[in-house]
Amino acid sequence: MLRRLGLPAIFVLAAIVTMVLAAGGVWQLAPPADEMLRALVPAWIGIAAVYWVLWRQIAPRIAATDRAVTGPAAAPRAPAPDFEPLRLDARYTDLSRLPLEKLDYVIVDTESTGPDIRHDDIVQIGAVRIAGGRIVDGDAFERLVNPGRPIPDTSTRFHGITDDRVAGVPGIEDALDEFLEYAGDAVLIGHNIAFDLSLMNRTRPVENPVLDTMLLSIGAFEERRDHTLDALAEHFDEPVTDRHTAPGDAALTARLFLRLLPELDRVGARRFGDAQDLCADSAARIRGMQP
Repeated sequence: MLRRLGLPAIFVLAAIVTMVLAAGGVWQLAPPADEMLRALVPAWIGIAAVYWVLWRQIAPRIAATDRAVTGPAAAPRAPAPDFEPLRLDARYTDLSRLPLEKLDYVIVDTESTGPDIRHDDIVQIGAVRIAGGRIVDGDAFERLVNPGRPIPDTSTRFHGITDDRVAGVPGIEDALDEFLEYAGDAVLIGHNIAFDLSLMNRTRPVENPVLDTMLLSIGAFEERRDHTLDALAEHFDEPVTDRHTAPGDAALTARLFLRLLPELDRVGARRFGDAQDLCADSAARIRGMQP
């Protein structure tokens, strides 16, 4: 509950409680009403001043921490530097005018040896399919991938995939071929999909049209600072299971995309071309915030 109130409201609530406690202390002394009022007014002013000074000192640090931890580029998956894998400037003339609810989608997520899109490798691919405006039951894709090198302990602690689990399974070439066959011509969707595509494109170009739920969230909820997958799930009260596994995160992203559709309609992004434009605008905003 306190998390939902937000820090400013918590500060105000704390100040009020302190004032009430001060009033209670004076009341126990049972002074005349005018004396009690003369005693309380300076005390209340002092309490308010103390909380105001504390707020002025703490708020900038909290804001800086929030931007570093919960912003669009939150670790451990940094967006690609220029978002080129999103092909945001490409206009798919056969799709751009189609309503979003009429398209077929494959929602994809990957786990990797680390957050570096230039040097780390995929260790798991997971995907689900959306058709007719709903998630297709029983139509899912999951592959472990042998990265050809040890998986760092720091990454294993994050997604739970060990060297033993990927020993003997195919490498990225075979796994990516199977995934692209599964995806077909569907629109690919991911949360910060630029990261996933950057890793895939080092093996072979992925040419499907794409959308990004992180960028769509930025465009639909401009007032929000936190557009991580967990924050979006909390906003929509979506249950979170199998987090930080490629199949689990792909399934969660699929549910969140369906929840985003009414919000996209609210901001005028009803067709695929509109949604791509919204992604492009959000990507430009992120680039503008980067040093």
